Amino acid sequence: MTLALIDLLAAFYQNGNLLRMEAIARSMLSAVPNDIVALQFLALSLYLRGHTEDAYLLFRRYATGAAKASLPKPLLTSCEFAATASYLAATRPGSGLAQGWRSIAQILTHLGFDRQAARASRAARAAAGHQT
Repeated sequence: MTLALIDLLAAFYQNGNLLRMEAIARSMLSAVPNDIVALQFLALSLYLRGHTEDAYLLFRRYATGAAKASLPKPLLTSCEFAATASYLAATRPGSGLAQGWRSIAQILTHLGFDRQAARASRAARAAAGHQT
């Protein structure tokens, strides 16, 4: 199911259908609230549609949550497994999201979230099929 949602996210992004991309990202977040792929692509959709304040809040939520996510955890929940599966699917070579990740990296850099921008750049290279 995760792979199908990522494929839909990529198809809508590539076709410029930002409203559908937003709908997919929101549905992914309703199932997995800490899904960083859904969070970032929802923020990207909002940013590209001119909702920069809302996008900033989501990017900031990602930036502050990403720092917490790097701490070791003794037990992973099913949501954390789902979020990891989502990220792996979104960064697999040929996922169709390489340009989206590049755009996210540029926006994150512009907003001052440099560490997260570097992660998005690595995701873009991975999705494009390049070694990270």
